[in-house]
Amino acid sequence: MNSHYKMKHALICLALAGLVGAGQVNAEIYKYIDENGQVTFTDMARKGVKANQVYNMPAGPTNLGSGNGKSSIKKNVSYRPADFPRIDPATQRKRDDIRRQVLQEELSNERQNLDESQRQLSLGAKTMAGERATDDSYLSRVKRLKDAVEQHQSNIAAIQKELGSSR
Repeated sequence: MNSHYKMKHALICLALAGLVGAGQVNAEIYKYIDENGQVTFTDMARKGVKANQVYNMPAGPTNLGSGNGKSSIKKNVSYRPADFPRIDPATQRKRDDIRRQVLQEELSNERQNLDESQRQLSLGAKTMAGERATDDSYLSRVKRLKDAVEQHQSNIAAIQKELGSSR
């Protein structure tokens, strides 16, 4: 075995030993699914809402501190490598402006595509000579055209949502 592997193996064993020695504390993880199908996992129960599923998970050690009973881990601290690239606010604003411009162009293109799809649907919804509105070919054509309209409407909604959430 090379020394890198031995070091990695030793660290993993040490971490596992620490978890085992921390005691058997369990945490409940709640799974909620809202009316839009959005799945959320949380460790906090929602009042008045029944979780779709509850998972019992080992919580791990409750005290990772210095032994004085208080944890030395600070909450809401973001750890980054020293060489993590930083972007100045002016550069970020410029990037955001470009992104907004691209989204506006995409929105304009989708609106044009929607107009064309709606035009195609109005033309395609007319029965051709010798065709009936109950024929499979007619129903298939109209469904395909309606699906195209719905897809463009969905794309427009997604782009508008993205524009609304941009800075």
